[in-house]
Amino acid sequence: MEAKISIHRPSKQLLNSESLFGYYLAGLIDGDGHISKIGHIVISFNKRDLKDAYWLRTKIGFGKVREVKYKNAVNLIISNKTGVSYISKIIHNKLKHPTRIEQYNSRLWNVKTSTDTTINWESPWFAGFCDADGHLRIHTLYRQHRKRDEVRLLCQIDQKSDILLKQFKFKFGGYLGYRSKQDTFYYSTVSYKGMFLLLKYLDKYSLQQSQSYLRYTILRKSYLIIEKKEHLLDKGFSQIKKYQETLLLLTKGVE
Repeated sequence: MEAKISIHRPSKQLLNSESLFGYYLAGLIDGDGHISKIGHIVISFNKRDLKDAYWLRTKIGFGKVREVKYKNAVNLIISNKTGVSYISKIIHNKLKHPTRIEQYNSRLWNVKTSTDTTINWESPWFAGFCDADGHLRIHTLYRQHRKRDEVRLLCQIDQKSDILLKQFKFKFGGYLGYRSKQDTFYYSTVSYKGMFLLLKYLDKYSLQQSQSYLRYTILRKSYLIIEKKEHLLDKGFSQIKKYQETLLLLTKGVE
């Protein structure tokens, strides 16, 4: 395998500049946020990520965390005019989801944000989007006539539109499909090369939510085992199975 990542995981990027934070926040809003009809900025979190919602509130300096009735979720709601103005400023020209762009331009201040949906890959935008809407997991697939299951390291993302998913596929490779029953498109990395490219990106632009970052570290360790072809040995395969079980435990309570 030609693709290599360092055995030394880089330190987590802390988004210390306003520009980096703006890109990350735009990706987060594009992934699982919206701008309400009355101009409030709302970002949704799974309940298990409650402390991340409070972390973001502290970093922004505004907002209230509210539980969503009858759902395993909480919302960070920024309604204060100063807070809304601040977020509007730092995400300006950084949103890429057409619906969020339309909401910004019709529900916020008079200055319009760009309608260009082209992702800037030299930014943490995708880290924010992946924190909000990405699913990092390990899948093992039974193959007849093989000694052990095939190992797949996956990043999966579902969307109502394929505008952004097409760009993910172009960047990382992988598969883009459509589920007619749900009327949704879905993207998934399907190769080790795709996972290599994803991990290289996330090494540079860190996921920020605690469990998302933990999932990234587990996938990275798994990739290193595969990179050395140790997954073909009993010890390496057993370790990957343990990592898979850990990710499954983390997933419990997400839905």
